[in-house]
Amino acid sequence: MISRIKISNYLFVQDQELYFEPGMTALTGETGAGKTILVGAISLIFADNSFNAVAWDKAKPIYLEADFELDNNSALQEKLEELEYNDGQQLTLARRISENGRSSYFVNGRKVTAGLMKELKPLLIDFHHQRDQQRLLMPSFQLEVLDLYAGSTELRKEHASRLQKLRAKVKQLEEHKELKERNRQLEELYRFQMEELEAAAISPGEEQELGKEYEKISHLQQIRELGGRLSHELYESEGSVMDVIRSAVSALDRLKDLDSNIAQLHQALADAAQIISDCEGEVNSLAFMAVDDEVRLEEITQRLDEINALLYKHRVRDTLELEQLFVQKRASIMDFDSLDAKIEELSAQIEADFEELKELQTALSKKREGAADKLASELQAAIRTLAIANARFEISIDKKASDELLSSECLAALSLSGAEGCEFRFSANPGMELAPLASVASGGELSRVLLAIKKVLAGRLEPLTMILDEIDAGLGGKTAEAVASVIGELSSNHQVFCVTHLAVIAAAAEHHFAVEKQIQNHDTVIDMKPLNDSDRVLELARMLSGKVTQASQEHAKQLLKTNIK
Repeated sequence: MISRIKISNYLFVQDQELYFEPGMTALTGETGAGKTILVGAISLIFADNSFNAVAWDKAKPIYLEADFELDNNSALQEKLEELEYNDGQQLTLARRISENGRSSYFVNGRKVTAGLMKELKPLLIDFHHQRDQQRLLMPSFQLEVLDLYAGSTELRKEHASRLQKLRAKVKQLEEHKELKERNRQLEELYRFQMEELEAAAISPGEEQELGKEYEKISHLQQIRELGGRLSHELYESEGSVMDVIRSAVSALDRLKDLDSNIAQLHQALADAAQIISDCEGEVNSLAFMAVDDEVRLEEITQRLDEINALLYKHRVRDTLELEQLFVQKRASIMDFDSLDAKIEELSAQIEADFEELKELQTALSKKREGAADKLASELQAAIRTLAIANARFEISIDKKASDELLSSECLAALSLSGAEGCEFRFSANPGMELAPLASVASGGELSRVLLAIKKVLAGRLEPLTMILDEIDAGLGGKTAEAVASVIGELSSNHQVFCVTHLAVIAAAAEHHFAVEKQIQNHDTVIDMKPLNDSDRVLELARMLSGKVTQASQEHAKQLLKTNIK
């Protein structure tokens, strides 16, 4: 419940602080006095900008603040624990609107977002405004009412959460399948190229080694000729290199003891003779090298052609780059295989999730079907107490999805709210057929139907502050008395603020605030003040006859006496 509201520099209020009690509080005043300022201030705190944020003094900011006693609102407590706002049994919400129109929001002094304030609103406040009647005509709102009555709100939230997750998985599966189809030709090409590369069995650097071998075989005749010539000149010819060196060594051998230089020269030539002698085998092997050069040369040529063709085909410079390409293609094929596995796994998950969703949806449908007739019966009784004596009410359920549908079709038919919708059907007069509420109910009837809904649901809702903003428009007589009685019943479960023009409704309240418009120093200001018993008599008398007379005061006293709780 709201225990305190502070309003500074908003519309015609300079600065005012109001304190409230549990039960029903009436807000009254002359037409145009500004009774909805309080409603506007509360709405603005919760980031509802349907009320204009107009400053009394344009050079100063607007500041609005409300204290809420948390009572036994478990849904609110859970939300606050989730947000780590466990600061006790009181919650202070505020909004500051600067001179340039920028807003700042606060929860217990800590700055928060407008989004959080909007999340907190339905946990604290239940607005009932004339424009809310239009919500009553919406199928989604009617289904929410049925779920609140059936106790299936949490089941509905779970259904919505699972359906969203399932739809995300279905979308992901479709994307995977589309990707697989787009890559199908590419996958076939990569697999063909891999087979080709594996069959070629090319090793890195192979073309360089083959090139060297090719060059060697190509120059084999030159090598043989060189080997023969060297063999002849070094060892076989008359006056060969070996003969000359050996002769020199023999001559120097006789003189080496005479001079150290001669001895060194003798040794060097002797070493040279030995080296040349040791090379004789290698020189002879060059001269007699025996290789099937034509066959091998053909093999090398074919292999190099094969390698070069692959290098050209894949636009790489050498076999090292070809090997890197091989690795890339293999990784891509593994990705293709991985995508297949993901598709298979995701398909299995979707089937399992869909079966669980169907079980949840079935449970939700049963709860709704089981509650629809009971809710219709209670609403009919409540509407009849609101001076529509012959009212008839029915709730029809429209199944949107069938268990026989395929998974994809069922998902398309399902909404986040479940597999069915509902329609409120109404008749106000005897002989009038039941028809959709939107097509047959007048504005006054809609207001009473909405009030009947609140009456029926009151015991099923967490403790809230209900704000009834001029829902009595067009009412009077017995109807107004019936409405006053229902509002009084609501106030036994909830704190109720009721902005009203009708004395019979205001008299039903335990607490009463009057709104007065005054002119001070050529400026309009509004004052909201709590009324004591004598003040209430005067205010109710004014509301009854437009002016305070002895007769209207007596009538007001009688109203108050009748409504003493």
